[in-house]
Amino acid sequence: MSKFLVVMKREYAQVVKKKSFVVMMFLTPALMAAFMVVPALLATMESSSADYLAVIDRGDQGIGEQFAEALRGYTIGDTDDPAYIVEGVINVDPSDEKRFAEAYDSLVVQVSEQNLKAFLVVSPEAHLADSNLLMVTNSDDFITLRRVEDQLSNIVSSHRIRIADVDLTVDSVLALTRSVDVPIRDTQGEAIPFMIKYFAALIFVMLIYVMIITYGATLMRSIIEEKNSRIIEVLVSSVSPFQLMAGKVVGLGLAAFTQVAVWVVLGAAIFMATSSGGLEIDPAVGRMVFNPVIVTFFLLFFISGYIMYSSLFALIGSIVNSDKEAQNFIFPITISLILPVMVAFAVVRDPGATWVQVLSFIPFIAPTMMLERIVFVVPSLTEYSLFSGVVAEATLSFILVCLTTLGVVWLTAKVFRVGILMYGKRPTLPEIIKWVRK
Repeated sequence: MSKFLVVMKREYAQVVKKKSFVVMMFLTPALMAAFMVVPALLATMESSSADYLAVIDRGDQGIGEQFAEALRGYTIGDTDDPAYIVEGVINVDPSDEKRFAEAYDSLVVQVSEQNLKAFLVVSPEAHLADSNLLMVTNSDDFITLRRVEDQLSNIVSSHRIRIADVDLTVDSVLALTRSVDVPIRDTQGEAIPFMIKYFAALIFVMLIYVMIITYGATLMRSIIEEKNSRIIEVLVSSVSPFQLMAGKVVGLGLAAFTQVAVWVVLGAAIFMATSSGGLEIDPAVGRMVFNPVIVTFFLLFFISGYIMYSSLFALIGSIVNSDKEAQNFIFPITISLILPVMVAFAVVRDPGATWVQVLSFIPFIAPTMMLERIVFVVPSLTEYSLFSGVVAEATLSFILVCLTTLGVVWLTAKVFRVGILMYGKRPTLPEIIKWVRK
């Protein structure tokens, strides 16, 4: 036991005492936040200068002029500067194909040379079919597209109402036929926005993924380096292979746990500081982050998942001779851990779907998949039970992960004691089976 503690302390100290550990402790959450938040901010960021548009109107309903007038309502941020400038509305008779072709080709050149962002073509009877409207642009700016569609929808709807000769004003009819925005509450009488649930699940899952991949790979490389430098031979002369393996797994695991603990404390401190400082934070964030069921199962799956996967990394490190050889073995581990993120939108739609439940009970996928289900489901529950519902399923899934972890540790110990002393050609599967049977 004392030798195991020596190895564990050594591995822990080697990681924690490095400057890179402290740097990455603060840099990693910043990078994770950047990868999640920055793309969303960039996607919704408006241009700092006006976009130039043009219109070719072949109809007689004045849609082009109304459209140009409607776009003047958009400004750049909080300024009075227009977000769009319509350089002109070209009215073309429907029968004058020559003039239409000349105007169309001219504006195409303007768009190609980036003098115009886009131009709109309004064909006769635009109110009868969407195909009678056309927007020509080389840009995929969905904000501009949504605004164009909103304004055209209002304008065309107004024409339809007038043609239908409804005995109400246009504004009254539009108000009566407006779309419905249905408020949503859960069974606790509160509402947690989808994006809060999604990002909370993403953060919890990514914490497990990053910690396992980072420290598991560190463990594997440590074994490969010590094996190639023959230091491993000196180590196993003082400690048993199992003590060496367990000490490395636990030591690096404590380093990972230290890093996560620091993040949790800093996150809680920032949350409390911003709340008491008058900065308004959605209460749903607290319900997600400080939910005792979510936090408990996060810790359980984090610890069990780390031990299971780090043992696999130790097994891989003991049978290969270089990082290049190890890459083929790491890929399945990465896919198993990241799969829940890939199917997150499908899971949130139906966390109780049969295929989702099945994946939640597969031990190598369960640490992240089951945690994702818990984050989506638990905050809406009015009561918890260890014998029913998602909590019971999570408990059973955790037990399966623990049992699998014991099996993986046993298998790794069998392979590790022989593999760390083997050099040269990588062992074949029949050879590894013989090691296990000994």
